[in-house]
Amino acid sequence: MKRVTALWLSLCCIYPTEIHAQEPDTTTTIHHIEADVIPSTILHTNRYLQGGNAERRTMNYAFTARLKCAFASPEGSMQERIYRGAYQGIGMAIHDFNWQLGHPWSAFIFQGARIKTISPYINLNYEWNLGLTAGWHPYDIEKNPDNKVIGSRVTAYIDADLYLNFRLSRHFDLNAGISAIHFSNGNTTVPNAGLNVLGGRMSLAYYLNRPRQRTQKQDTIPHFHRHLYYDLVAYGAWYQLGYNTDDGPVIIPGKYGVFGFNFNPMYGINHWFSTGLSVDGVYDRGANIYKPLDKKDKSVVTLVSNKPKTLEQMAIGLSARAEFIMPYFSINVGVGHYLLGAQGDLNEWYQILALKVHCTHHLFLHIGYSLRDFKYPNHLMLGTGWRF
Repeated sequence: MKRVTALWLSLCCIYPTEIHAQEPDTTTTIHHIEADVIPSTILHTNRYLQGGNAERRTMNYAFTARLKCAFASPEGSMQERIYRGAYQGIGMAIHDFNWQLGHPWSAFIFQGARIKTISPYINLNYEWNLGLTAGWHPYDIEKNPDNKVIGSRVTAYIDADLYLNFRLSRHFDLNAGISAIHFSNGNTTVPNAGLNVLGGRMSLAYYLNRPRQRTQKQDTIPHFHRHLYYDLVAYGAWYQLGYNTDDGPVIIPGKYGVFGFNFNPMYGINHWFSTGLSVDGVYDRGANIYKPLDKKDKSVVTLVSNKPKTLEQMAIGLSARAEFIMPYFSINVGVGHYLLGAQGDLNEWYQILALKVHCTHHLFLHIGYSLRDFKYPNHLMLGTGWRF
């Protein structure tokens, strides 16, 4: 997982450059600091959480505390007129679980925005977080053999919040809502069942330089010129294989590399949404090494006696894409199927969810994940892209 940590450190280095590059013309960028508490419950998606652990105890308790620093465009600026209420920043979190899972901490980037204005002082907002979590007590065949939920000391941290924002004064806001958190290592190490947590969010935000009153004038949104653009992405990742066999569950030693590209023509519908198609190529070093005993149940496999040929581990597919666009970030989702080289493990529907972190007008980071057949984990998609 050292490579995952290196990715996070690189992202932290690039992130301030992105902020400076896209800062609006006016210098009155609004900054705030926010503290969250999230008392939560664990969703019992695994036998280990339901009592199949050393204590034979159902795991329910979870708690998260976060500290975040954010910035937003000035009221009345072009960016604020288009993306009303948008804010973004970096944060830290601490998590408290049963000792068998550990007491990890997270570092993350985040973004939120207004969904609906309920009154001049009350808004319905959303927020997402994406980062890394370290400090778990992961699966260990000798010390923690029952933990099939967390397989590595470092995992991804993904959070989605829906909350009401109450403006108390020029400097203070109170926020209350719900928070859903997911922890997973992206199949880089197995077992990797993942941990899901649902809780209530309460937070207090302090604004350093917010205007004394809300702007009353409703500025018009700039006209959007619909256009076609192209994203070219190159990515790589690694993953570990674990399967059920005739002799029971088996974790396969070693890691398998995966490399790929996406060529993604997109048509901009408006300021916030684009749609298009993508040509997706992949070279998967772990593909077709194992084959299912039952074609209808791909979780039970047997070992292929001979290593597959290189072409048997390569495929090209076509996917439909949709992209949600905000300042500095865009979220891309896709559903597709391999057309060339679609055999064995690569004869499948695949799904993609990716975050693009825009470093310049053309260059962006690509942090994505792929599923297959809408339920089986595939691999991470960590790379860079160029827009033209």
